Amino acid sequence: MPRKQSDRTHRSGPRRPQVPRAFASDLGRLEAVFVDLDWPEGGGLEAARTRARERAYVAFVGHDAVEPDERWDFALRLAAAELIRSATVEGAAVGSGVADMVAAVEEVIDDSTLELAVKVLRSPELMMLAPPLAVSTQLLLLAAFGRLRCVSLWMSNTTDHVECAARAGEAEPSRATRILAQTVLAGERPEAAPRKLLIGLPVGRHPQPVAALVGTAQGQMRGRAQRLMSEAAPLLGAVLERDALLTNNAESERSLVQSSERKLTRLGFDLHDGPIQDVAVLAEDVRLLERQIQELVKPASARALVKGRLEDVEAQLVAIDGELRRLSGEVNSASVLLNRSFEAALRDRMGLFVLRSGIEPNLTLSGSLHLISASQQIALLNIIHECLSNIREHAAASVVDIAVSVGARGINAEIRDDGQGFDLESTLMRAAREGRMGLLAMHERVRLLGGQCRIQSVPGGGTVVSVALDLWEPLLASEPAESQSSAAR
Repeated sequence: MPRKQSDRTHRSGPRRPQVPRAFASDLGRLEAVFVDLDWPEGGGLEAARTRARERAYVAFVGHDAVEPDERWDFALRLAAAELIRSATVEGAAVGSGVADMVAAVEEVIDDSTLELAVKVLRSPELMMLAPPLAVSTQLLLLAAFGRLRCVSLWMSNTTDHVECAARAGEAEPSRATRILAQTVLAGERPEAAPRKLLIGLPVGRHPQPVAALVGTAQGQMRGRAQRLMSEAAPLLGAVLERDALLTNNAESERSLVQSSERKLTRLGFDLHDGPIQDVAVLAEDVRLLERQIQELVKPASARALVKGRLEDVEAQLVAIDGELRRLSGEVNSASVLLNRSFEAALRDRMGLFVLRSGIEPNLTLSGSLHLISASQQIALLNIIHECLSNIREHAAASVVDIAVSVGARGINAEIRDDGQGFDLESTLMRAAREGRMGLLAMHERVRLLGGQCRIQSVPGGGTVVSVALDLWEPLLASEPAESQSSAAR
């Protein structure tokens, strides 16, 4: 599109830099590409448009590293990169929709220098997704920007067989693709063949790569494809290193949880067969003592006094027995968590809350809950239990909402009530002085899992407890996978 030099003049407004109408028109055409995508609820599109416009306006008005006559295209590329990044991270564009989105953007923006593609592929937000999603998203973007018929990531599984971990593009991986992947994973350098369309690059540190990135270019697009694959390989290596770290942590976690489960089971039996039985015997002894004293003490006034004191002791024993049985029940419920679904365990906790408070919480569950790890399940259940106990004892609430979701950004939980609220700072300080660690323990449980816990409350305004945890799922199955389709053999 021809642009007059006069169009590139600008004036700074009090709040947002003013730009020429022609630039605003180009920006509007770019934003229109993203309007019909499947954005999640909560203003994802508007937030992305706001960020994109802010970056574009600032770049257009003045970027020290860019010549004034180049700022128009530079600003549009920044906006496009932000919108593409947001659409992929938010899940508004998935599968073949990524290629359609990129093609539509490139109709608006001349990206002959590949700067837009490089900006998107280097986006740190993409790297922070769960490893399988980060890899699949990178490959989809790489296939779209690089004009690749197929691009795939290959790794060695637990039996040292080469396995396709992820792929993108219209074509299936071929036998030649597998052979090239084996060569790269063996640490060998593929023979240079500039006329061939198959490209193989190592992913990870030299000399032994952790994966092989293999792509099939289209026609005269080999140079474009190889450049973008070279840009993507280091980022994929960082994602795979993160995946390996999470895998090692998960294996340690499973061993720890299994060991803890055995200890919890033993503790439950010890409570039932030890202190609970001792308290029952002691209560019977107190009742026997009461009968014997009644025969020995003659004055009626003295008998009444002794009887009252012994009844107090018996009431205390009943309370101790109830508390021990409650602890035993909670220990047993935690010990069998691995053999039950998270939803079933959560509904049991809610059922106890309903019996004690008469309030039926509104429960919303979404996403793949089975991806929540065992330690994350235990932490979430304990936090929700603590929140419900606080609501029952202190909030005077009538409505309670519990939401747990699993998505591309991770695991999120929210417990909300319409109760009387409290002053957070003074409450935490008072709880610490009195040795009541419920609210502080919630933060600590989440911190130990690498997540974030936020408590929002004001007197008279209700309370919201929010928890965010990273999502982990293995990139390759730990068990030997079935052989690939015949097309990949």
